[in-house]
Amino acid sequence: MNRILLVDDDGLVIRSYRDRLSAHGFQVNSSLDANAAITVLRTAQPDLVVLDLMMPGLSGVEVLKFIRSEPRLATTPVVVLTNAYMNDLGRQAGALGVEKALLKSQCTPSVLMAVIDEILLARSKKLGGQTQTATPSSPSVSKEKDPGAAAVQTENQPALQPAKVAVRQGGDGSSAETRIGALAHGSDVSGHLRRLFQAFTRESSQEAQQQRLQDLYRKVHSLSAGADLAEYLQITQMMAVFEALLYVLLENPARIGPSTIRTVASLVDSVELLFQNARESGPRAALSALVLVVDDDPLSNRMALSGLQQAQLQAHTTEDPTIAWQLLNREHYDLFLLDIEMPGLNGFELCKRLRALPKYAKTPVIYVTNHSDFENRAKGTLSGGGDLIAKPILPIELAAKVMMHLMRSRVGAKRI
Repeated sequence: MNRILLVDDDGLVIRSYRDRLSAHGFQVNSSLDANAAITVLRTAQPDLVVLDLMMPGLSGVEVLKFIRSEPRLATTPVVVLTNAYMNDLGRQAGALGVEKALLKSQCTPSVLMAVIDEILLARSKKLGGQTQTATPSSPSVSKEKDPGAAAVQTENQPALQPAKVAVRQGGDGSSAETRIGALAHGSDVSGHLRRLFQAFTRESSQEAQQQRLQDLYRKVHSLSAGADLAEYLQITQMMAVFEALLYVLLENPARIGPSTIRTVASLVDSVELLFQNARESGPRAALSALVLVVDDDPLSNRMALSGLQQAQLQAHTTEDPTIAWQLLNREHYDLFLLDIEMPGLNGFELCKRLRALPKYAKTPVIYVTNHSDFENRAKGTLSGGGDLIAKPILPIELAAKVMMHLMRSRVGAKRI
């Protein structure tokens, strides 16, 4: 009987995967954090490890480092579960060597089981043919027969590019039950998130604030897993970027400031809206959109594009507001990111002009600026903008704002 070690800090994910894999004939052990996993691995030798990369405290990368540093474990196959927004962790994992990387937003117990079967079968054939090597396998590239799989980047590969999200077919049995349960408790979940966020903002010491932020992160992480298993792809998209932003803030508290706190507050407010919309309309296809970025600072443009690419959104960029005016008349954009201070035509004036066009009367506009004071926020609102993000841009925060405004515009919500 093949032995599998599951490492994930969310109990719902552990239970869902463990039950299905156990029924398939695997002996399954689990650990809820990286330290516990390393403790288990000091004495155990599983045939395969399924490893969540994004965990507070020690990340899954530290577990992978331990595995690859131990001679008896060095060739153990590892399947990593990752978030599309965490490219740095993907790079580190790819460099250490993994057999497969699965996006959590696209992985189900059936997908994971099929991937494990494939890896263990290939490993069995290698061992039978005496072809086993002493170094870990290179990351494998996803095939169509492995829905939800994605190649992990190595030092010489492009950034982790998740496969397009597709509506899953049935087969995991519990999705309908999970969906009903998730919707029934949507209001309670939203209220809980709001209370956790308020507790975070009330703390004065950094240590206490970090503890409250970790509580919020764990709740969002759990909610993300529940929405994914229930096949609510738009909620999954939102919660994935929310989770990734909180993870970055936990890892780098210096990035906690007025801008990121406002973004987290808006994300909390958006969760209830998404659950309400899901109750009314049921599951929807994953969100796709085209964004126009207008900023005369090339570095800011590149940072914005990086955030949008992490969110799997298409984008056009230009440093010239005159060219932007030509583009927005020729194409149809779902959201605009506008710098405020630009030569010739500033962001406020450009926003007023595009608002005069019927097709952009309600299109979300987010200002990206060095000046996030009250005066500029007021001018932004008066000119027709819906939000503002401060420079220097944190790409994951920008991705979160963009996803939030796109989601809210699709369900007919008022601008934040």
